[in-house]
Amino acid sequence: MKKIAYLALIPGVICGGAMAQSAGSLVTTLGATWLDFGPSSATALQSTSAAGTFTSPGTGGQIHNTFSAELAFTYFVTDNIALDLATGVPPKLKLYAQGTAAPFGPGGPTLDFGSLQPLATTRSWPPILFVKYFFGAAQSTLRPFVGIGVNYTWYSHTQLNPAFAAALTQVAGPGGQAKASLSPSWNPAFNAGLSYNISKSWYATASLTYLPLKTNATVSAVAANGQAVLTNKTHITANPWITFVGVGYRF
Repeated sequence: MKKIAYLALIPGVICGGAMAQSAGSLVTTLGATWLDFGPSSATALQSTSAAGTFTSPGTGGQIHNTFSAELAFTYFVTDNIALDLATGVPPKLKLYAQGTAAPFGPGGPTLDFGSLQPLATTRSWPPILFVKYFFGAAQSTLRPFVGIGVNYTWYSHTQLNPAFAAALTQVAGPGGQAKASLSPSWNPAFNAGLSYNISKSWYATASLTYLPLKTNATVSAVAANGQAVLTNKTHITANPWITFVGVGYRF
């Protein structure tokens, strides 16, 4: 009778041990991200006005590293293949620049970017939709995974250093203003990581994502009549490495 009782418990043990990462599971993950912009750079400033088009040699810039919070929603199509939407709090990016800008060419007024730090800040909105492959069985405690995805990034709340904005406003003339924008872009994304099943509903995860991100920055002095008196452009290569650590729960 004892053997029969033990055998009767086996199906319950197997079902109770079913892990969160199995076909049909919908998992929500919350965690922290570290965005490493070490590879970031900006091309020399190119300025266009009635005086002509000039490049300011020696100018450039980088985006500084930052933290953010991430929220991900993962649906397991099969035990091994999942769709993952990574989103969260849009990080505030800071652009630090170097060199001396000479927007009107040699002999014209200059502006030392090195004394204006940061030169600009912006909020980045970079959701990523991944297709991920999880190795091993759904019941495995430790599961490595790889993923490839598509990202669309746009920007909001872009602000210039007050001294930079004041210089542009002066160029714009009475009633004029300084305007700044960053172009949105579609980008691929590449991901790899590990998932640790804590229980049938909880798991911990860590991953690394590479996002080849680029944008065109435009900063203009706009006159009161809406015409751009001076337009400055630079191409920014961000290419962040994104480290994520989080905890997930199956609902």
